[in-house]
Order: sequence, then structure tokens, then C-alpha cells
Amino acid sequence: MALTDCSVTSQTVAQHIEPVTHHSVSARTIRRRLQQSGRSTRRPLLGLPLTQNHRRLRRQWRDERRMWVAEWNEVVFTDESRICLQHHDGRI
Repeated sequence: MALTDCSVTSQTVAQHIEPVTHHSVSARTIRRRLQQSGRSTRRPLLGLPLTQNHRRLRRQWRDERRMWVAEWNEVVFTDESRICLQHHDGRI
């Protein structure tokens, strides 16, 4: 069931196993066994779900800053979670 339908929950699988095997199996055991067999329990989010309003606001933000030249030279882009300008805390 979990191998053919990735939307089924481990609790549902556990409920379907009990009448067949006459043994109770916890949802945690189901998740652990699936993980051990190489099945991912979580699917990655490929992108944020944006509403029409989100898209409109993003376009508006972009259009307002389209002609920026000098202003973009003052912006720092980083993939780090934080920047410490006052002290170094040992994290990179």
C-alpha cells in the first residue's frame, strides 16, 4: 500500500495490517521499516505555493526596483541564515 500510494499515512498502513496479520504494528515501526528500505518519508517541497496575490505583489516589488543601479550595489545577497557584524561567534 505505501509502496504504490505515496500519500497514504503510516497510521493508515498500520490499521490495514492488523486485520490481516492479527498483530498490531505501530505507525512508528511502519515509518522506520520504510526508511530502512530506502523509502523517503517526506517529499521535498519544490517551491513555495504562491497565490495570485503573492505573484502580483512580487511583480509589483520587482517593477518598483527594476531601474535600480546604485541601490543594488548596496545590497548583500547571502545564503547564510544570519550575518554578525559586531562579533564573530565561530559559525560560518
